[in-house]
Amino acid sequence: MHSNWRDCKAWFDEKLPMNTNSNEASKFYDICLSQLAGYYENHQFGGISDSLSKMISADPNFILGHCLKNGIELLGTNFTLTSDPYQKSIKDLISKSEALADELTLREKLHVRAIGHLAKGNLPESVKLWEDILIDHPTDMMAVRMSAGVYFYLGDSIQMRDSITRILPKWNKNIPLFNYLYGYYAFGLTQTKELEKAEKYAKMGIEMNRQDGWACHAIAHVNEYASSADKGIDFLLKTEKDWNSCDFISGHNYWHLCLFYLEKQDYEKIVEILNNNESFLNPKMTIDMINISSLLTRLKLDGFKDDEYLKNKFIDVKEKFNDRNDQHGYIYSDFHMALIYAMIGNEQEKQVYMKSLEDFVNNQNLSDFIRNLNINLGRKIFNALFAYGENNFDKVVDLLYPLRYELKNIGGSNAQRDIFNLILIECCFKSKYEKHNRMGAGLLFERLSQKQNSSLTNRIADKFFIHDINKNF
Repeated sequence: MHSNWRDCKAWFDEKLPMNTNSNEASKFYDICLSQLAGYYENHQFGGISDSLSKMISADPNFILGHCLKNGIELLGTNFTLTSDPYQKSIKDLISKSEALADELTLREKLHVRAIGHLAKGNLPESVKLWEDILIDHPTDMMAVRMSAGVYFYLGDSIQMRDSITRILPKWNKNIPLFNYLYGYYAFGLTQTKELEKAEKYAKMGIEMNRQDGWACHAIAHVNEYASSADKGIDFLLKTEKDWNSCDFISGHNYWHLCLFYLEKQDYEKIVEILNNNESFLNPKMTIDMINISSLLTRLKLDGFKDDEYLKNKFIDVKEKFNDRNDQHGYIYSDFHMALIYAMIGNEQEKQVYMKSLEDFVNNQNLSDFIRNLNINLGRKIFNALFAYGENNFDKVVDLLYPLRYELKNIGGSNAQRDIFNLILIECCFKSKYEKHNRMGAGLLFERLSQKQNSSLTNRIADKFFIHDINKNF
């Protein structure tokens, strides 16, 4: 793992000069960037939050340092895009960059502009600027990592893959953080269903750094899409000590482990993780909320019998994240919060959530991109989830079925968005309308053709008697 922190001269020698003359700030930039790249907290320096503070304290006028800090916070989605702290921080960054314009390189100015677009929710414009940087500076890890994050929130799997493809030949093992590119590339490959190739590159990353939690995560996706639950469990358990040190992805890797246990209906193992793993027991980050709400809903859909247990777990996660009741941004994160309100929220909480969505889309600081995405998809998705929680299955079908091929635009992985497929199939068959029932059969035929070896999918088929008529696959 990279630990020879780069000073001003080292960054200059790599043709990535920055406006700071502070070696301490330069080294902390490297320390922060390494934690971002590797999804881990370097506790020697107090984790990423303290590292960012120390970097800015070392040089308050360090422009790329401010860009990195803002970028990490914006991608973390722990607050709404329109929150006062975000907006003030962005204004300060732009003001500083304008005052220091004469000493900034074009690369630094492009980073500032990209962060400005990201803060307004204009993901396409922000990633265009980071891609522009990578044309001339392919080893700029901040641009690499920010691009990967934005493509994830855009649900753009092809660009997620191709962005790394374009720069990978320009790197070599002597450049710090090179090993992480293999995991990024592998994940993009999983999302375009190139599973054999994805596994190859993920393993290359792990060979260079066993503690590459994101590369391990990519292999979890390989096994998820191949319906290889036993292989997935075996891999994650054998490598657990390695990826468990990656604080920002370890909880999500346990979520993947739970999905494999769910395939096998091993509820006991899932409950053990829910009750004992820190990220599920004491969730703090947005990704923790996402993991818990999704997993609990999947348990419900699969017929987990302990309704009281699910109810209490939903109540617990709602109480921990209830301050997000009026916060909005990327639908990928927000729909998981809506899912919690759908399962356990009262009518007032749902109304507040939807009212705050209207306030959000009317905010003049937002870009048309994020506003239109929430208007055209967010409203319908949240209302569909609330209808599901109320057992209004007909309404769920009417809202979700027409959106099936647009859902990728809300971001996240194929595995995470699969919750919509599971909910929609369930609601189609439980709807009182025969046409909806037939639509459900068609959706299940689609799923069976892609996941013939999936025990979970076959359980759904047995539940709704689809195996009786599905003779051609």
